[in-house]
Formats: sequence, structure tokens, C-alpha cells
Amino acid sequence: MQRFAASGAKYAYSPEHASIGTVQPGERFEVESVEGFSGYFRSPSDFTSETYAEAEAHKWAVTGPIAVAGAEAGGAVAVTIHAVDVLTPGVVVYGGYTDTDPLEWWDDESACELYSVQEGVLRFDEVTTLPTRPLVGCLAVAPAEGTAHAKLQGRYGGNLDCRELRAGATLILPVAHDGGGLYFGDCKALMGDGEIVGPPEVGALVTASAVPRARPASLEWPRLETSESFTTLVSGKPLEWSARQAFRALLNWVTEDFELPRPKAALLLAMVAHAGICQISNTDYTAYCTMPRDVLRRYGRD
Repeated sequence: MQRFAASGAKYAYSPEHASIGTVQPGERFEVESVEGFSGYFRSPSDFTSETYAEAEAHKWAVTGPIAVAGAEAGGAVAVTIHAVDVLTPGVVVYGGYTDTDPLEWWDDESACELYSVQEGVLRFDEVTTLPTRPLVGCLAVAPAEGTAHAKLQGRYGGNLDCRELRAGATLILPVAHDGGGLYFGDCKALMGDGEIVGPPEVGALVTASAVPRARPASLEWPRLETSESFTTLVSGKPLEWSARQAFRALLNWVTEDFELPRPKAALLLAMVAHAGICQISNTDYTAYCTMPRDVLRRYGRD
């Protein structure tokens, strides 16, 4: 199995980057993902203003780009996550969270904590342990134009911080350049919706595969498929715009793939779909709209 090392990690998504390797359609491969703070914090005592500045300068490292044989500009690529194996303790940088307007302390980061992660369990403190639910925070293809910092997100994917981008999920992205150019990074041991406060950043080994697809006419934003659900992901501002566009993107998907008139599909989504927040911590806010796929089985095309 091919393994792509994190030694050549980047801090941006760009069509100018040289590929670090090529995978065949359906081939399983491994990607090393750097812990979010790049190993600067190995104990709470490591946190100083100087170390914090260095860690911030090396945050959002991503491994890539990885070319997918057969992926063509104007098409799409479906990336399936088979496993996310946590390799390091979870690192959290946090602040005081005083009882004031959250806008006053949202970006306050003045200390760090490390959490042991072993055999699928995170030890929060002496009385609480939590089952891990590892996810891939950043997954992208090279953007259509220019270079985007790895902390950003858009139609190319990026720093989506969707808690459902984990083992068993397939992310479908529009491809702007031949080969696609996949980037992986920013893994977390577990995270609640919204990425409110810092979730435990971890180094991880991601096992994935990728398959080129024809691009559906309705594919404008990243899509997430699991055995149980269809989900659309949209990033922008304000948050309500992202949420409404995610509903629109899901409606377009359902209307294109299933025998449902658009008004009837919208009414069905209104009854079974759920809108939510992936993250409100980045430059643009990512919202999702999701629905159970079994509702649509009776409307499938032959």
C-alpha cells in the first residue's frame, strides 16, 4: 500500500504544487496527517507566547497533493475514508471563556492541554472518558484558480471541519485540474458540531481511496455520502446563507438523481432533512444539510 509521508507537508492548496504521487482508481493508500499544532505542545508547560506564535505559524499543515489517475478537469472525484487511526495525544489550545459576549473571548488562546488517546478512548479527566470519533478536518482538491491557505474552505473542499468526514464516508469534490490534487490534514479525535472551542487535534494515519466520476450538472459544492445519508456542505458568510445554499444544493442533488418534481422534493426535504453547523471558527462558516437516503429509494431511476 502506498504511504504518503507528512515530511513534505504544505500550508496551502494550489495547482502550482508538484504532485507527491499518483494513485489508481479504487487503490487504497495511506496519508500521514500532522497534528494540528505540529508537535509544538507536548505538555501544558510548553505553552508560552513564543511557542504559541511558532505553532500558529505552522498550523493547518496538509499532506499532498496526491494525483488520482483518470481524474479530469471538469469532472469530479469521490474520496472514501476507510480509517482514521489516531497516533498522538489530543492537543487543545484554549482560553478563559469569561462570562461575557463570546466575541470578546472566542479567539482567546492562552493555555494548552493534552489528552491521552488509546484504543479508541480519550481520557478527559479522572472521572470521564469519551469514545473517539476521528475525523478528517481538511480534505481538498486543488482550487480552480490561485493559491488558498490550508485554513480556508470553498467549492474545492478544504478546512470543512465536518464531524461526519470519518471512516465510512465518501466526499465528492468537483475537479478543476487533471489529477485533482488531493490534500489531507487537520484530524481530530472527536468534535461536536460547530467546532466550538478547540477540539483535540491529533496526528493520524488516514486510509483512503479515490475514484474519478463524471461531474453531475448539479454538483457545485462538496457532497458527503454514507450508507445512511446524503449531505451537502457549503462555506460562506453569513452562516444562514451557507445553510440555505446547503439546502439548495441538496435539493438540486435529489431532483437530478431521483424521480421527484422539484416542488415535491423540496417538501420532502422540509420533512426529513436537517440543517446544521460544521464549523463557525474559520474565515467562512461551513453549514451542512443532510437527509436519510432510505427515504429516496422508492424514487430511484432504473
